[in-house]
Amino acid sequence: MAEPHRIEGSTVVVSGGCGFIGSHLVSALAARGARRIVVIDSLRYGKPENLEAGLPVEVVKHDLGFGDLAELERACAGADYLFHLAAEKHNQSKDDPTRVLRANVEGTAALLGAACHGGVKKLLFTSSLYAYGRLSGPPMVETEHPHPSTVYGISKLTGEHLTEFFARQHRIDWVNLRYFFVYGPRQFAGTGYKSVIVKSLERLLAGQSPIVNGDGQQALDYIYVGDAVEATCRALESPISGGLYNVGSGVATSVRDLVALMIRVSGKVVGVEAGPADFTAGSCRVGNVEEIHARLGFRAATSLEQGLTATLRWLEQTA
Repeated sequence: MAEPHRIEGSTVVVSGGCGFIGSHLVSALAARGARRIVVIDSLRYGKPENLEAGLPVEVVKHDLGFGDLAELERACAGADYLFHLAAEKHNQSKDDPTRVLRANVEGTAALLGAACHGGVKKLLFTSSLYAYGRLSGPPMVETEHPHPSTVYGISKLTGEHLTEFFARQHRIDWVNLRYFFVYGPRQFAGTGYKSVIVKSLERLLAGQSPIVNGDGQQALDYIYVGDAVEATCRALESPISGGLYNVGSGVATSVRDLVALMIRVSGKVVGVEAGPADFTAGSCRVGNVEEIHARLGFRAATSLEQGLTATLRWLEQTA
């Protein structure tokens, strides 16, 4: 087995570092002693204000798949590690699939190439449960054959293959992570898609009832952003090279139970508003997280109640 990787004293590139998860990752890397953090972000969704003041961060504005390749080469020169989080998201893939493919496939290939040419020692790619493709069934396990059913899912699965390809070509370490439903402060930056958590908490803060579509039995695997970031850092620091890991709580929480907990956390005395059933009716999307526990010693540590409380406090402060 190879030697562990050390974030302390290193130069790290984080694509999408001004976004929701990326900005939390930047803070964690700084706390782990990263000497220099280069953030590559299109700033279409992320905001520089998400980055804490005083961190050793340089922001490079670059639109993956569309920007000048020389910018990527300069940003990655001399870097030790790459965390690739930037992507056009699932909902954008329904409106502009061509852009999603260009950013998430061509852009990913360009970034990985620049990082490898710049001398990185390990690649960390963040994929998605959408690579699996299914909406129901038992917990999703890394060994099952993926059948992505969206352009976004196809693009993330392709990114996994590209990461392995570039790493093997350049004989460096790599890890792929499949995030489940990450939530927490900064989740919605004013553009894009609001999660059921953000939408419901905003309605509660406004004194309105949350909306539950259909019977509310559709279930999802929620993981707090701080836990997802911890898993991501561990995957980089580990001497393990190669492999795919689910990043989730491993717990299926129904939307009805989720909303009930949000009401309790908010302290509001409201009911639930019924909405029409949608495509998620009858779905269950939860990850099997035994592999990441066995190989990286990781389990999510933040309870749903704790995470929702932190998210609510953030929304109160930004209202």
